[in-house]
Amino acid sequence: MTADNWQGRHTAKPNHDRQSHAVKRESFRALSEPEKAQQEALNTLRQYDRMVKIINEALRSPQRFRLRPSAILELNRISIQNLEIEAGRWRDSPVVIEGSNHQPPPADEVARHVDELCDYVNDNWETRGPFHLAAYVMWRLNWIHPFVDGNGRTTRAVSYYVLCSKLGFHIPGVKTVPEMIAQDKEPYYSALEAADEAEKSGSADVSQMQHLLSELLAKQMVLALEAADAPNTKEPTSSPRTQNGSDIQQTRITHSTELLRSTVAVYVGIFFLILTLLFLMGLVLMSAWGRVVPHESQNLIVMIFALAGGGSATLLGGNMIARGSIPIPLVEERPIQFACTGGIAVLIVLMLLGRHLLM
Repeated sequence: MTADNWQGRHTAKPNHDRQSHAVKRESFRALSEPEKAQQEALNTLRQYDRMVKIINEALRSPQRFRLRPSAILELNRISIQNLEIEAGRWRDSPVVIEGSNHQPPPADEVARHVDELCDYVNDNWETRGPFHLAAYVMWRLNWIHPFVDGNGRTTRAVSYYVLCSKLGFHIPGVKTVPEMIAQDKEPYYSALEAADEAEKSGSADVSQMQHLLSELLAKQMVLALEAADAPNTKEPTSSPRTQNGSDIQQTRITHSTELLRSTVAVYVGIFFLILTLLFLMGLVLMSAWGRVVPHESQNLIVMIFALAGGGSATLLGGNMIARGSIPIPLVEERPIQFACTGGIAVLIVLMLLGRHLLM
């Protein structure tokens, strides 16, 4: 092979150049007003479900909470999916907030401001309280206004996500803080304007927003307790969710709480409780009268005694939790597991007590 041939073989251009081409996307079809209202309702439910899921994921994670831009983008994408072609993307154009003197930053600064927002929450996670962090997110994300649409819905969802994660449990309630803000926005707007004015003087003062969030959270807890004490607890509680003037009846997934809200659970629990008391009374009377239980029957009697007590604790305990007591962190959505744990503890105690009475 000559030098010219060798050089020619190794300098020839490849047959195919590696070049990227965008895949053609489906055209975005404009929706009619009824279709738009229906899509908004569906998006609201989906965003709520996703918000609850990421809250629970954060609570179960062994790692310390970190707010990430990806979570903010995802909640916006769900909020305006099939309504805006830019769903789940930072805006690339200026935006104006009607009814406000605040001018959001230019589009090319949005990503940097969102990163700084997340850094603030993550850096102050151990030193700041839940209401301050949630209030800061509520104000600052509105101040950035990072999306072409759905900024308010996304901001309220992200703020609630931070609030629950910092508190350490998913806050119960048939009407949540984001819903109450959406239904009465005047105090919310006032708190945003107060924080905007403070920012102009170089201060991150979100005290008015903190106060608003604490008041709404207290109201949410009261409504949750009132719903738990309502006479009709057989039907799963659902609440109308308001978005853009439309009332949306949320269809909730049946959790273990609903499974324990039946009258059957109460009656079975009472039966086991009565059986336990009868066994206990019988053992005490036999001991008082000097009667001795046959040795071969002792283990069986103790086991029945303990099972009856454990069963009553499980059924009645689970039913009482499901009827609306303030949930315990990490077990608020698993009352059956919590009640079974208590039932096992009662079973062990009663086994030890029974053995002591029969010896």
